[in-house]
Amino acid sequence: MKKGKPEKKAPKRAALSKKNYIVSGAGLLLGIIGFVLVGLGEITISVILLVLGFVILLPVGLYIKP
Repeated sequence: MKKGKPEKKAPKRAALSKKNYIVSGAGLLLGIIGFVLVGLGEITISVILLVLGFVILLPVGLYIKP
């Protein structure tokens, strides 16, 4: 065992940045609005919002480099 100064550990980086959370949150919000519109009978608009939210924005928010 070596005696002396303890090893310094590199600071941990966050897995996701603020931009990731904003884009993913926007996708989730569009999905929720889409489900509300399904309940109100607005099928065409709700499908567009659901696809934009869950198929496009949510995955993009996870793939953006922090």
